[in-house]
Amino acid sequence: MESVEKIPLIELRGVSKSFPGVKALSDVSFSIMAGEVHALCGENGAGKSTLIKLLTGAHGMDEGQALVDGQELVIRSTQHAIELGIACIYQELSIAPQLDVAKNLFIGNMFKTKTGLLDLKTLYHDAEEILARYIGLDVSPHTPCGELSVAQQQMVEIGRALTRHARVIIMDEPTSSLSEAESETLFKLIKMLKDDNVAIVYISHKLDEVMRISDRVTILRDGRNILTSDTDKITQDELISAMIGRSLENMYQKQTALHGEAVIEVKSLTRQGVFSDISFSVSSGEILGFFGLVGAGRSEIMRAIFGIDKYNSGEVVVGGAGLRPGSPARAIAAGIGFATEDRKSEGLMLKLSVLLNMTLVKLPSLSKAGFINRRAQESIAGEFIESISIKTPSVSQLVGNLSGGNQQKIVVAKWLMTDPKVLIVDEPTRGIDVGSKSEIYGLLVELAKRGVAIIVVSSEIEEIMGICDRVITICDGRQTADLKTAGLRSETVLAAALGKHTVVAGKGDESVE
Repeated sequence: MESVEKIPLIELRGVSKSFPGVKALSDVSFSIMAGEVHALCGENGAGKSTLIKLLTGAHGMDEGQALVDGQELVIRSTQHAIELGIACIYQELSIAPQLDVAKNLFIGNMFKTKTGLLDLKTLYHDAEEILARYIGLDVSPHTPCGELSVAQQQMVEIGRALTRHARVIIMDEPTSSLSEAESETLFKLIKMLKDDNVAIVYISHKLDEVMRISDRVTILRDGRNILTSDTDKITQDELISAMIGRSLENMYQKQTALHGEAVIEVKSLTRQGVFSDISFSVSSGEILGFFGLVGAGRSEIMRAIFGIDKYNSGEVVVGGAGLRPGSPARAIAAGIGFATEDRKSEGLMLKLSVLLNMTLVKLPSLSKAGFINRRAQESIAGEFIESISIKTPSVSQLVGNLSGGNQQKIVVAKWLMTDPKVLIVDEPTRGIDVGSKSEIYGLLVELAKRGVAIIVVSSEIEEIMGICDRVITICDGRQTADLKTAGLRSETVLAAALGKHTVVAGKGDESVE
């Protein structure tokens, strides 16, 4: 008996899309089958976002065909895509925090009575069923979404897609802000959706996740389809090579550097209810990692050191001099740079140029009598663009138009212009591709060689073990480990971060008490 060839739910054939001066997609084909997870991978700027916008009707294609259930049609708008059963959950969630869970689930699709009023009884009844039966979220449908965690809000977005009878759900970097346990909950939900014949388009830079949960994978590079393969027929190294066009021999580029005197010392730093009795020092040329689960207090410690948040007791010493708390300006003057976790809302001004973003902290020294020396400003920006390989058409380009990796380089470059003694980088590679990750790691290692004391906050244990000389673990605002990474097992670090053990500094893996 002949097998019947399955027809994709959605298929794009030979699509191309151009923007002024940019060929975003060129002759790309992509299909989505019912009940599969199809991973879409590629470096930032490879064309993934453009492809998704074609699928969701946000952009029209210049060339090519779109087929739904084998029938050619034009996806006219985002509303048309929703009607076709295509839903997208973006990295920046579209939750209305002031509305409760039920209203967020059915927003744009509310039940009404014959008189035109909201049918609240049906609304909350159906919301309870979706929460319990489909997404397993143990919250009341009356709970304001602003009170939920990021992971819970993400589940609400998935539930919203189900209320609209989505047959294809696109997930854009869904685990970028989730803990390991929350990610596992998401993976279970994806498995359930597959069993219900829902198709998932999974976009992620975390290739271990791609290899684990996807059935097929498509790689885009420079707007072209490089390969589409069953996931079990390709290795992770082959994925990386296809993404960046070369093999990546040494991802972390870690090298033993000579450490000098202590540049920064933190003594018994405490902020009531957030973290307590945090003490450590970082020497010149040293890279110190901070590891812990989401919500452990790592970022809050760094914000206090930099003066963004106040602390109740303790002391920060830079270069032998005490740093008065509560002022980022004083921290900068003392030689501290801080690349925050949320580069888009705190580290950059997306609607301003590359030039202004890069030189923002440097402007006082580039100005005289209130006027900026434009020539000097462009000169120093150009030097950094070249030295750390920032890809931008010009210094006038809006930062919001650049890839995540290039945005992150601009954040780092901004602080390098201040010639810092200490550089704090919080989640330096979140949401950026594997090639850009390698470049960021290389940049941090090079800075350490020049004598900068570096603090790296990260949720990725491989990243911490790969580039850091030492690691401090934080659990519930408490410091539970301070260990050299050489010869250290990741299991020991994770146990300390979970609060299962206290680890004594300097004793390697035999230090668990």
